[in-house]
Amino acid sequence: MFVGILIFARKLDWIRRIGLSFLLPYLFLVFAVTVFLRSSADGYNLILEPFKSYREYYTNDFTWFQIRANVLLFMPIGFFLPMVLKKPFFMPLIVGVGVSVTIEFLQLILRRGTCETDDVISNSIGLLIGFVVFWTLKAAFLALKYLIISLHKNYKDKHRG
Repeated sequence: MFVGILIFARKLDWIRRIGLSFLLPYLFLVFAVTVFLRSSADGYNLILEPFKSYREYYTNDFTWFQIRANVLLFMPIGFFLPMVLKKPFFMPLIVGVGVSVTIEFLQLILRRGTCETDDVISNSIGLLIGFVVFWTLKAAFLALKYLIISLHKNYKDKHRG
């Protein structure tokens, strides 16, 4: 399936192809780790209280790890989605939050893990960090590109003759 998508992606520009080639396997891995490779629970685990785990952050080492893991887990998604979705500024964020909500919903209905609003919040923070890193690097590369073009043009103008 992955190879088929990349063959279809031949019509896409090289940035989107790179983004897809990293994003799709990473999403597969994220869904596997967060939903499908987990053992089933006896009941439905649902915590809708926002910021509950954040209040426990300083007293529980596992909560500390879990919050950071959720943030780190979504940073690559926030980085690669803008490469793939060359849509308005906010569209990759909406899609990323949708992925997070889908994971939490699947955890609830399949009884694999705990469906928590705090996970969506942590994932969204990671998504935003990855998003900011992408746009910062893109702006830096564009500035560097224009600087090189400008220096090259100035060099050519000076050495004409």
